[in-house]
Amino acid sequence: MTERCITGLDNVPPQAGGGVLTLGNFDGVHLGHQSILASARALGDAEKMPVVVMTFDPPPDLVLRPGDPPRRITLPDRKTALLRDCGADYVVTARTDMAMLAMSPEKFVREILVGHFAPRHIVEGNNFFYGRRRTGDIRTLRDSGVECGFTVHLVESVVADFGDGAVQISSTLIRGMLLAGRIEPAARALGRPFEISGTVVEGMQRGREMNYPTANIDPGRQITPGDGVYAGVAIVDECEYPAAISIGDQPTFGDAGRTIEAFLLDVEGCFYGKAMRLGFRARLRDQARFASPEELIDQMRKDVERVREIVR
Repeated sequence: MTERCITGLDNVPPQAGGGVLTLGNFDGVHLGHQSILASARALGDAEKMPVVVMTFDPPPDLVLRPGDPPRRITLPDRKTALLRDCGADYVVTARTDMAMLAMSPEKFVREILVGHFAPRHIVEGNNFFYGRRRTGDIRTLRDSGVECGFTVHLVESVVADFGDGAVQISSTLIRGMLLAGRIEPAARALGRPFEISGTVVEGMQRGREMNYPTANIDPGRQITPGDGVYAGVAIVDECEYPAAISIGDQPTFGDAGRTIEAFLLDVEGCFYGKAMRLGFRARLRDQARFASPEELIDQMRKDVERVREIVR
């Protein structure tokens, strides 16, 4: 726990109370979330109040459906940093459990929101739901505000056209784009390039044998783009390097299991055990089975040159 990034509702400091509150999963901290944060920040500045974000870990859907949760767009630490960058004075991560999820909307407001934050204002989007079985919404929240002394502010959803007509930006939309390998529209919806974070793990050493050593990433519960080869960057030890990123099962060598590996340009060294972020800039091509390792090496050489062009 840091002074501004707080884990656990019991650790909320007094100075985080009596201000502007917004709450939700905020997975991806996309343009819709950023619009909510911007409205909260403007309100906080106008009335000289702190802006507080309450989010959840684990996400409620992971508690409710442990066998079939959606993959995360952003992992908790990265999400917290993005929320702070978007204007939150405090980010409070509440520990989610069945007792909290079973609360009626009225009890949730009284015991969680008012009990821990005593907000003067709550800012939410129009698809906000809370309480047992998501039976609370903006209308019930406003009714509670009249009783509990806070005002609810509604922020309209952000809508954009990605080539198939206007759609509402949402975490679900972005997950679908990523699974389809649509990196560029996902970046537009996020307001920044998509990244995955993980620890560098040992692979099968095939890249090293072909003079293209790669760093293999274990992304944990984070979503990964669809199989393919991508241009991007790798961030490790606070340094950023152009990277050719391959996601798939290495079809030239048979099904070796799905891997995420990055060839970092213009750098040598061993990164095993290090934390690494991979930022995706463009999709280069589909995965393909080549007739020989030599043909694959020739294609990799072309991929690397395209990475140089795109990233620079």
